Amino acid sequence: MTSYRNKLVSGVVLLVALAGLGFAAKTPAMTRTDISANEEVATWRDGALTTLAKVATHAASSTVGVALALLIPAVLWLLHRRRDAVRTLLAMGGALAVAFAVKMAVSEHRPPSRLWVIPPDNAQSFPSGHTTVAAAFALAMVLLVRGPLRGLVALAGLVLTAAVAFARVYLGVHYVPDVIGGAVSAVVAAVLACAIVELPPVRARLDALEGGSRGRGRHAGRRGR
Repeated sequence: MTSYRNKLVSGVVLLVALAGLGFAAKTPAMTRTDISANEEVATWRDGALTTLAKVATHAASSTVGVALALLIPAVLWLLHRRRDAVRTLLAMGGALAVAFAVKMAVSEHRPPSRLWVIPPDNAQSFPSGHTTVAAAFALAMVLLVRGPLRGLVALAGLVLTAAVAFARVYLGVHYVPDVIGGAVSAVVAAVLACAIVELPPVRARLDALEGGSRGRGRHAGRRGR
């Protein structure tokens, strides 16, 4: 089986697993366990940590996610990194789309309002959209950065995603499975994005676009000399 087919299959399998996790999270037994965990986390609250959690959650809002999903590909396109631009747009925009679709399908209730530090953005809890934004950004950066810095970028992305995930549980607006689901949503989209750009028609078109832009750049350079 070719590489893009392996990735397509992997992405679909992960998507099914994500939906399965969401429906499992709705069961009464899992909900009771999740509420107990949230109540324990609520005992850790203090002023400084609450402020940091609010900063983390605002930094990974849906508005920020949409802005990054449009801005980063636009910059890459202008830099003639057409393949990276399309893959980043699919990975980041796709992550938001996957999270929204699963959120609507699963329709899990939020934790009890007595646990909220801030009001949630909407009524559905699984998966966490904020965690999806953080994980999608982190994965996009890992895909974009090459060479020895990739490991450092991956570590920074992991820390960012974990911080946002913890913040959402700490603030009482998500359960632990919700933030896991948010991270998986981003992985699903990244895997499918990599598969799509490797589809023969898409790859051929992107190769032509990148080749054409490099040719125009060399021609402009000769004119300048």
